[in-house]
Amino acid sequence: MSDAKDAGQPGEVVQNEPAMSQNDADAGQKLDGIIVQTRADLAGQDGVDPENVLAQRLSDAGISLSDDEMAAAVARLDG
Repeated sequence: MSDAKDAGQPGEVVQNEPAMSQNDADAGQKLDGIIVQTRADLAGQDGVDPENVLAQRLSDAGISLSDDEMAAAVARLDG
């Protein structure tokens, strides 16, 4: 049952899900975005293993990579 106060104004778009849940990006686009964000997050972070961070984020996103693909993704973190 929907509550009238949650319906918004006529003509107004109501967002009921997080924006990422509405995004239909394919796996390649998601991987690209995760790499860009991880690179930015790791900038200036000494002593952090970028492969572990990337692996966790990919796991969270439901993306699995082969060993070769993971090595290539980690290499992309450097530039």
